[in-house]
Amino acid sequence: MLQETRKNILACDSYIPEIESFLKTIESKVKNLRVTGLPAFIRKISKEHDILKRVESELVDDEQDETGLSLLNRKLVASATIVQHGAVHWEILKRCRSFLVIDQTFQGSAKEDRKKQVSQIVGNGREKQQLNRTLKEQAKVEVDVVEGGNEWLDIRWLQADRLARQMTDCGWGWGDYHLGDTVDPEEWEDTPLAKQVRRLVAATKINRHEYRIPRLRIVFPNLKRGENEDIDVLLDQICRLDPLVDIVVEDSSSVFMQTPPPPLKDAIRNLIGDEFDGLTDTLNMDHTILIDLISDITHLQLEPQPWQAQTTRLQIEEERQHGGVMVRALYPILQNRTLFCTQEAAEHFHEVLRTVGTPTERERGRLLVPFDDDTRDMPVEEIRRRFEELSVHPLPDNVQIPIKILDETWTMTTVNQAVADGRLPKVALDVAKCGAFKSSKLSIYMYGWATGNVTITSNKEVRGQIRTWVETNRRHDEERGPIIWRIDVTRNLLAKSATPPPAMRTENGLDGITLKRQR
Repeated sequence: MLQETRKNILACDSYIPEIESFLKTIESKVKNLRVTGLPAFIRKISKEHDILKRVESELVDDEQDETGLSLLNRKLVASATIVQHGAVHWEILKRCRSFLVIDQTFQGSAKEDRKKQVSQIVGNGREKQQLNRTLKEQAKVEVDVVEGGNEWLDIRWLQADRLARQMTDCGWGWGDYHLGDTVDPEEWEDTPLAKQVRRLVAATKINRHEYRIPRLRIVFPNLKRGENEDIDVLLDQICRLDPLVDIVVEDSSSVFMQTPPPPLKDAIRNLIGDEFDGLTDTLNMDHTILIDLISDITHLQLEPQPWQAQTTRLQIEEERQHGGVMVRALYPILQNRTLFCTQEAAEHFHEVLRTVGTPTERERGRLLVPFDDDTRDMPVEEIRRRFEELSVHPLPDNVQIPIKILDETWTMTTVNQAVADGRLPKVALDVAKCGAFKSSKLSIYMYGWATGNVTITSNKEVRGQIRTWVETNRRHDEERGPIIWRIDVTRNLLAKSATPPPAMRTENGLDGITLKRQR
């Protein structure tokens, strides 16, 4: 017992620091570490570590009678199971990429389905309310979310003998099937395993990621294919349980499990992932991003003024305290990508600038999105040189300026034709109706949707609104909405009445504007 206790203590001492190292690495990338589930996971294992240390201390004292040893053994077995499962869990996670959450709970039943079930029973309001709570609780699943949200990881500790008993209890015809056969669901769908997987499948379909049903990877560390053909056949049925859900079953002999996890440093880098995964080579620019790119707040060293709007003052102060916040957020996303905006977005952008833009904002706007003949005919090198002169921040060589303007127009007529041609799903018409989009917004989101290119925006609401409209009105499970990438930082235009601060020095002929190049 003492040897087993110390072995599990050493296991804790080995992998808890690894998880803590990963947690420390992502501190600066996650607003609230608690939502990752890692702090709770560490606390759970640390609690068992403390129990094992107390068991070790009591065993070392060697003053235990048979009853005392039996009690200590029960504590050891319970804690050792949790510790060992935790170790395997972490080893499996180290094989994954783009981690989001560990032990995340998802709801696997729709509210409407529960109401339908409850309505079929005879009982009073209290009984129906209790049934609804029970159904809701029973439908919950707990998984790890990886691949940036595209995959759910479910680890099941089922042993082969226990699974075999489940199959026998359901009337499985032992020896009647071979791998590749389709088995009558009546022989296996009532096994606890099948019910658990059905709940997972239902939850993936309710909780989509970017309109897509997440891949479901189910790992069985205690099962090994090739040892029992009937169990292999059942696992194969599980993989084909729902044609809409990609179910991957991993056993202890699978390539996934047989491939050792990479060294900790590489594993952490993989788990953090590339923050720009999912961006397309061509980006569709919302007019909010165009404004972010030319705002005086983004490009100049300003002092907040009492007559300015509160949001403007806060943005100026943010730039003063953490110089270059906007360009640091935006330029890395735009680097090495082709940047487009629609004609309608360009027209709306310049209309706004004519109305409320400062002289420098209007000039940057003409350089960023050349919409008039004079700017359109300027050499690209001249446009970039002048744009950089109008900023305290250097313009990276691999950020495309000017932005290209789409040749075709995107009106409601274009949208209808795109739906007819199959370039847009029918639900796009519902989104256009729900949003009552003006021409610029309509063109921006429908063009990005039809081409499959990511639309970049700093609008806080539009992505959620469009997702809600798509999910509410979708006609088929395969219908997907536009891919919208939201920047957390945004900048106002300084406004026509803005008065620049007194110049400490004047550069490039910009009277009254301080330009100190930050390199």
